[in-house]
Parts: sequence; C-alpha cells; structure tokens
Amino acid sequence: MPKSGSVEVHHPAAQRHDPIEELFEDVFWVHGSMRVGPGMRINRNMVVLRDGNDLTLISPVRLNQEGEAALNALGTVKHVVRIGPAHGYDDRYYVEHYGAEFWRHRIGGRYLIPKVTKELAGGVKLPVKGTELFAFEETKFPEFAILVERDGGLLITCDSLQNWVNRRHCSLLARIVIPFIGIKLNTGISPIWKKAMTREGGSLRPDFERLLELEFDHLIAAHGALCRGSAKERVREAVDRAFDG
Repeated sequence: MPKSGSVEVHHPAAQRHDPIEELFEDVFWVHGSMRVGPGMRINRNMVVLRDGNDLTLISPVRLNQEGEAALNALGTVKHVVRIGPAHGYDDRYYVEHYGAEFWRHRIGGRYLIPKVTKELAGGVKLPVKGTELFAFEETKFPEFAILVERDGGLLITCDSLQNWVNRRHCSLLARIVIPFIGIKLNTGISPIWKKAMTREGGSLRPDFERLLELEFDHLIAAHGALCRGSAKERVREAVDRAFDG
C-alpha cells in the first residue's frame, strides 16, 4: 500500500491510459500515453509482474485514481525497474508514493531521480521468481530486457525491440510523423534507438544474436502492443532487416 503522508505535488499527473489488463497469469500491462512535445502524444506501456502479493513495475506509467485502485487490488508495489535510459518519467512517483525499491543501472539516463537502491547489471537476480535479466553489452548507454520464463517465455523490452499493430494513443501529428522515422506496423528494432545506441564503428548485432538464444514466444515493449506467439521468429526477421537490409 502507499506510504502514509506521501507528497504528490511534485509528481507529474497521470496521462491517458487504458485499464490494467492481464496478459498471462500474474503478468499485467497498462497501455498508456505520454505527451512528448506540442501536438505530439505517443503510446507507452507498463508491465506489472506479481509474485505472491508483491508487485514489480517495469517501465512505470502513472495511473489515474481508478487505475491506481485497481493496481492496489492486485497486491503491494514493492519494486520499480527501469530497463531503458530514455524512460523514467513516472519512476519517482511510484518509488516515493509506495516506498518501493528502485532498480536501474548506476548511470541514470534521462531521469536522474530517484536515487538507485538496487543496481541493474549483467548477472543481477531480479526480485521476481522465474525471471532473467538480459544486458545489452554493445550499446552506447545501458539497456536491458527481461525474460519471464512461463507461457513459452515472455520477453520484456524497453525501446530496442518494439511491436506496433496500430497507432492507438498517438496524436494525429504523431501518427503522421512516426512512419517517417522508420517505426512501422510490425515487430522491429527502433531505428532511432539503434542510431542513438550504436558506438562509432560498432554494431549491435552481437547483442541481438545473444538475445535470440533466449527462449521466448511472446514480446512486449515500452511502446506498441503485445506480440502473442511467434515473437522469436519475428525478432529474428527484425534483426535481419535491421542489419542486412
């Protein structure tokens, strides 16, 4: 439950989002949105993992009053996990409001607050049973993915791999712009992410080859929608397009 006497005045307000939806047993998501500029609103997702009564939030999205009540009904928010350096807009709210442990790499990325309490790095054991942390090693900035080892394997990513099936929760301007920056209605590696994360003279393909060694059948990212089934095959095709095309 929330910490008593928590102060919310400095936290950004909730933005447009759908209700919490259960994807698999003890795995939930919220399909929400974020304003990124004048007339520009894009979708973003939060994944909630439940282990007993403990909830772990991946790529947090703040919820409205009704959504937060539904979240509290699922269990107690214990952990907040940031797996990509460009995300973190709502991390502080959940950490301070619930007194949750905050997991991220020691390099904070765009949002330097809140202070890390559990450092993410290769080999770190996550607070949810049946999960595995994958660390990108060739990227310019720290990035991670999470494998949930159930239901054939669910891969949770941030900005690297995305699965777009529609432009829901995107403004009209965003719907016009997004295709021109290379984000198509498919499973793919974000061109913007790839450019920002590739070191001069380097390649990210070795990271994705290692990623494809994991066993997963489903994919959900911080943007887009759930890819239910055949995710590994789609990711393999996305890697070939990104590096051979």
